Amino acid sequence: MPAMRIGLRRHGAAWLAAALALSSAGTALSQVRVMAEGEVDAPGEHLLENRARLDDAALAAKARPHAYLAGAAWLRPALIPQQTRLKAGLLFDLELLARLAGGQGNDRLVALATGLAAQLRAMPVTGRQVALLDGRVLEVAAAANLPVADGDRLVYPARPRTVRVVGAVERECALPHVALRDARLYLPDCALAPDADVDTIQVIQPDGRVFEQGIALWNRGPPVPLAPGAVLYVPLRARLIDPVDPVFNREMAEFLATQPLRAEAGAP
Repeated sequence: MPAMRIGLRRHGAAWLAAALALSSAGTALSQVRVMAEGEVDAPGEHLLENRARLDDAALAAKARPHAYLAGAAWLRPALIPQQTRLKAGLLFDLELLARLAGGQGNDRLVALATGLAAQLRAMPVTGRQVALLDGRVLEVAAAANLPVADGDRLVYPARPRTVRVVGAVERECALPHVALRDARLYLPDCALAPDADVDTIQVIQPDGRVFEQGIALWNRGPPVPLAPGAVLYVPLRARLIDPVDPVFNREMAEFLATQPLRAEAGAP
């Protein structure tokens, strides 16, 4: 009888240990880890319930008063494969363009395509998704309050003071932001490449939204004011890039939109 009691106690202890292990595993599975970075009062990893949404993550991060919410970035591992394929396709297009231009003796276009490819290779694949990251607004904006997943990151930058002009330019420009200034009016302050498109530009606002603006007399649209930190991508001429990939310029702008804002010297 004593041996039976000891055996029961042992089995009971084993069952309790197994139950605790299962409970612990269940708790771990019911949580997601979200990282907060940049201008926040609570940087680092936050454990949230597995049904947590952007407002939960944003409120946990505690963005500082001077954080630039218009440029905050939601970086999602789930989007890395898709954006990796996009980057690879763009690099392939630029390499093909350089080969075709070289075969035609167009050294100028070879240099432009090669330079763009080098810049693109240096850009990380981030998994950024366009999103509103103001926790207070998200609490009442149900449609924008999307679910977060394990490994997601929220990055809150300081407010920038410039607008960048990239793409088919002699060299990348960082120009002072001017409130309410139309996007196309920044172009005269940056030397464009001879092979730049003269009809359109791709506007990338700091929240990651991308849209095309007509800049020629025949297609000029209404003024488009830029927010601080916006990027203007100057496309390649359609007659040069369309034989390689007619959607190259749009996809290049979309990849540029995945890049979080750069830190500026002297930013708060």
